[in-house]
Amino acid sequence: MILITYEIIKNKIGTHYHSIFKIHESLGKIESALAVSSYRKSVPEHSIPRIVFESNKTPYLQGEALIHPLVKTCVSNNLMMNKSHLVTGSNASGKSTFLKTAAINAIMGQAICTVLAKTYDATAFRIYSSMALSDNLLSGESYYISEIKSLKRIVESTKSGHAILCVIDEVLRGTNTVERIAASSEILKAIADENTLCLVATHDVELCRLLEGQYEMVHFQEDFSGNTMIFDYKMKTGEAKSRNAIKLLRILGFDEQISSAANERAMNYLSQGVWK
Repeated sequence: MILITYEIIKNKIGTHYHSIFKIHESLGKIESALAVSSYRKSVPEHSIPRIVFESNKTPYLQGEALIHPLVKTCVSNNLMMNKSHLVTGSNASGKSTFLKTAAINAIMGQAICTVLAKTYDATAFRIYSSMALSDNLLSGESYYISEIKSLKRIVESTKSGHAILCVIDEVLRGTNTVERIAASSEILKAIADENTLCLVATHDVELCRLLEGQYEMVHFQEDFSGNTMIFDYKMKTGEAKSRNAIKLLRILGFDEQISSAANERAMNYLSQGVWK
């Protein structure tokens, strides 16, 4: 009896396959629309993006008052990109969060037609990232190898002819300073072609000189009030002029002798170009 019932149902499904598929597809669209509508109700501010799908359009991204969906009381920033950006700045100043904010809003805009911004107008991108990488003990890959593979994937994507948006956090930090700067500058030059917008965060201010003309320089910075470090998390034009890594040693309780000696050594290198 069960087999007879099964055959009857199977035959009816086969007969009405197209109608059933349309119902299933329509229900999926309704559920997706309800989910997006519910999300929009749950956030304090959102907007409908303008996405340009013309394949011959020069890539651009213009976002006003972009915020990160998971950061409470997030400080908004504008992002106007017609060329790639190199983001410099001190530790904890907001570089990585800004990169994630831009990438997440680009994905949300193209996936659910919703962005956490006042306005958003951009090309339709294929979106890539190289962030939060780690070594792989099981496959025997070091952190640096993971970085190289991640960046190679991005470089190869730029040859596809599609508009690319990529975000890279601390490019090649897994190797020594000299080779990191030399390799990073050449990789970033290769990425920043006519079909790609690249948003890169780095502590290597030397890259600002090497990539001048191909990348627009922006930065985040901090202010000090006594032993308190204050961040406004607002993006500013130009390269970063301040550093805070050694100051953080003192603020977080390292011996004054350590932080003073470190600062003196850094100043000697910056003025003379050699370590002493």
